[in-house]
Amino acid sequence: MLSNDRLNLVYLVLLYGALGLGGSAFSVLVIGAVIFSSVKLVIGRLPDGRQLLIGSFAIAGVGYYASGLLMIATHPADAGNYPLAVERLLFVGILPLFLQIALLDKDRLIDALEVGAAVGAAGVAGWAAWEWSAYTAQFSDFRVSGAPGNPGPYGTSCGILLAICMIGAIRSTTVHRRVVLFSGAVLSSFGLMLSGMRTIYPLLLIIPIIGYYYFGYNSIAIRSRYRIFLVVISFLLITLGGFVALSRVTLLLSMVGESGLEPSATNSLGQRIALLICAQEGFLTAPLLGMGRDGAYAFMAHCTQNLIGEPLMFSHFHNALATAAVFGGLVEISATVALLLVPLYWCWRYRRNPEARYGVVLILSTLSIYGLNGAANLMLGHDIHDALFVHIMTVGFVLLAGGKVAQGAAKSKASASDEAGRCATAETGRGRVS
Repeated sequence: MLSNDRLNLVYLVLLYGALGLGGSAFSVLVIGAVIFSSVKLVIGRLPDGRQLLIGSFAIAGVGYYASGLLMIATHPADAGNYPLAVERLLFVGILPLFLQIALLDKDRLIDALEVGAAVGAAGVAGWAAWEWSAYTAQFSDFRVSGAPGNPGPYGTSCGILLAICMIGAIRSTTVHRRVVLFSGAVLSSFGLMLSGMRTIYPLLLIIPIIGYYYFGYNSIAIRSRYRIFLVVISFLLITLGGFVALSRVTLLLSMVGESGLEPSATNSLGQRIALLICAQEGFLTAPLLGMGRDGAYAFMAHCTQNLIGEPLMFSHFHNALATAAVFGGLVEISATVALLLVPLYWCWRYRRNPEARYGVVLILSTLSIYGLNGAANLMLGHDIHDALFVHIMTVGFVLLAGGKVAQGAAKSKASASDEAGRCATAETGRGRVS
């Protein structure tokens, strides 16, 4: 039977390898991990997790789930809300998942995470190359959808893999590890650019800046053949990806020139502006509890019809706060914002702790990815987005906490052993007196 260490190591490598190779396979694996961890917690096979650090984030996760249940309760005729009872269950599993992952030594956890990310980076780049080779339409319209079949989750996956590989490459103290992880960062960047997700293009600068700010730079003498390899692969992939990225940015500028920042049905920028205007109107109509999903969709179609002469039908309002406002009002906004502000608070608290540095950088990178996504696209509400957020943030919290959970478990066992010994001694003593 696999030990907890071996199980966690294998699972992490498989999990982040699957993120690049298998789309929703990642979600399935995270769901399996949460179920497994929850069962272990119920039967008493996990250590005590009463820490304010993870407790606050776990409460935020439960609050997000409760907000979904409230939407169901307050809009009982709205069938679109009912799937939230299942879709958001992952957010209830943050605490047991944390306790399971925390059984792994911090350095081994980082090793497994980075190995899995390097495999996943090769996977997303492979998807990009395959789709590009099979593409026959106009090149300016090209976007990679990857295994998820959607550029959004694919681009988000690339962003997370880029963050892990870049952090690892920056802090690496060995040549081979730096070469592998820097290659993974380049492959992830290639996939991110080919996703066409303009909103998250700034990550190509933000993530390296965060990493270098916290870790500095370890100077390592790299052999000339490795340097040549890195320069060539970086030049080729980033140049190729740059063609797609440039075409997407040029298209955005042409849309600005076409309709400015006014609502319009003729391009995606104008449609997004129309959605934001309608989201504001919808929020003012039901500010506390929102309209529910189906109610929001009906309002979206009606409002955009009146505003731009064409009814728009999307699964969200292309902005995380706007979507939360219309779906669930102030309650949903608060629940969504808490998922971002709680980790940000703990990053601030641990910003000067060298032992927590990796966790701080990983969480800040993840917040950047999801924050940019939420500005003009979907932040949460997709199975891959949700599973990835829950898992990578939980890993980040484990790395913030360091070995405290494992140490706490060891102390609890020692205390229990001492107590058992004292009880046995007392029983023996009573036997002698009688």
